[in-house]
Amino acid sequence: MASQLLARRPPGAASSSRSDFAGVVDGLRRLSISQGAAGRAVMPVEMRRECQLTKKFSNNGNRVTFSGKRNKHVQRVNLQWHSVYWEKGQRMVKLRICAKALRTIRKKGLDAMAKEADIDLWKLPFKDCRPERRQYLAEHPMVVPAKKNPGPKKMKNPEKLAASKKTPLVGKYLDGRVVYVRAEPGQF
Repeated sequence: MASQLLARRPPGAASSSRSDFAGVVDGLRRLSISQGAAGRAVMPVEMRRECQLTKKFSNNGNRVTFSGKRNKHVQRVNLQWHSVYWEKGQRMVKLRICAKALRTIRKKGLDAMAKEADIDLWKLPFKDCRPERRQYLAEHPMVVPAKKNPGPKKMKNPEKLAASKKTPLVGKYLDGRVVYVRAEPGQF
């Protein structure tokens, strides 16, 4: 390795006072191999393919051909993201569960299964279904954030503005997404 890094001199060339290997050493010195914990890479944590309630996971099996060859075959669990209603918390709790767990929830109840699986249902992502929250949302509809000052692109000529048949675009929420529609003529 070191012999490849050294530059070859033609025979009879005068040698310098500094060795050829010193240049390689200087180049390696400039490289920072390890600077401690500052540049440490963080490994992403991936969720295992298992049911959160029943703890079922993949089975490693074999597919046996007619000739007797064995090929690896992973039998996976039928996992789905489900929002399940939790009566005690009055909320829809989001869980990754298998189809069998849905049937077991109907039989045992969500509280009992969560206790067996050692899951705190209060810490899971949820959608609030309390009557107070529904009443608040009915009284305070969501408003799309808009600029208070329209800025330099606002139409300034009053004659053109009066002659225009278009109404300004207004943002509204439709199924949780922002949709821009034309305002009614009397609104602005």
